Amino acid sequence: MAASARNPGKSYADFHHHDLISPHSDKTVNKFDLYCPQESCRSKILLASAATLVEREKNKLTLPTLPLAGVSTIDDHLNDNVPASNEKETNGTTTELDSSAEIRSAEELQSFWRVADMMAFENIGFSRKLPNGIQFLSCADCDIGPLGYYETTRPDKEYLIAVNRVRYHDRA
Repeated sequence: MAASARNPGKSYADFHHHDLISPHSDKTVNKFDLYCPQESCRSKILLASAATLVEREKNKLTLPTLPLAGVSTIDDHLNDNVPASNEKETNGTTTELDSSAEIRSAEELQSFWRVADMMAFENIGFSRKLPNGIQFLSCADCDIGPLGYYETTRPDKEYLIAVNRVRYHDRA
């Protein structure tokens, strides 16, 4: 039996952040095609220039604590150290975040690829809607995730894919 072909993309760690973006009119878009982060999965998530770069709260990307043993998430495969949604790590200690804080520090923000229409995706999976209105986005082929999220309670639709949770491939 032949081994399956390897994912053509490179990980986020293989690039400088500015190498992933391309100026396009008045916005910054993704320069490369986005693929599933698993090397063994060849699922393409977004085409180049399909998404704009934005900064959003990274705590919404954190999975809720589940009482299931052996649940595999992308955090098991990537080393991005996303803290729990109500905690922040500072100098090796964990402290509670003030949920009423109006100003978000740079530590609470993360870069995301944003699309306004779910049909812009080549291949993406959605979780069930959580009580807080969040739906997680995952690879539609291998179910690894979350790769990003969709906040169903926002008046304007935006589907967000974390820049550090996908692989990048230049078609050229």
